[in-house]
Amino acid sequence: MLRGRFIGSAILLAIIAAALVALKIASPVGLSEQPVRSVPGLLSEPAGVPGAGLVLGPDGLGPVTFGQAEPEVMAKLVELIGDPVEDAPQPCPSENHLVRWVRWANLTIALPAGRFSGYISGVYFPPDSPEMTIQTADKVGLRSTIPELAAAYGNRFAWLPGTGTGSGIQTDTFGIDGYDPGSPSATGIGGFIEGGRKAGHVITIIAGQPCGSDGS
Repeated sequence: MLRGRFIGSAILLAIIAAALVALKIASPVGLSEQPVRSVPGLLSEPAGVPGAGLVLGPDGLGPVTFGQAEPEVMAKLVELIGDPVEDAPQPCPSENHLVRWVRWANLTIALPAGRFSGYISGVYFPPDSPEMTIQTADKVGLRSTIPELAAAYGNRFAWLPGTGTGSGIQTDTFGIDGYDPGSPSATGIGGFIEGGRKAGHVITIIAGQPCGSDGS
């Protein structure tokens, strides 16, 4: 997922749309199609895979970090959480540029040019494998509330420009530690809130540069 400069927010949303549509969880603008009240309940985890020690970080997932070679990343993740349920090329940002996306339930990683470049964790996913309760180091994850975000991050948390609608449901964009989908980097994390800026829940967490850092 590479394109000469940092991708703009519109392109990033389109990329997320492509990835999430492939997961059957998103509207054409990459946002959920269901309100928070209908978010599927957390499925029980398989024995021995309680999130497998993965952490949603600004530089990767704990034992695997952005920039690491694809074979190393895949070997480690398969060791920790088993075989993926989906592994296919997706366009980013166009049908002429395909990038490998690999998914385990609610977690998807991007592997442009043979390197781990970013991840997306989302609430809505096919019921083909148990959901993993992966969180940030500050114990924030999918379904976290606004008060929980505020308590965890304080002024490190910021609302960002841009909203979207999935079947009429508004979503808001947030960034932590300077993450901005308009100029993504390996600093901070971001994502989408569904249900409003007061009573909403986290439905998506994103980090890294899912389309890579240059356009080659």
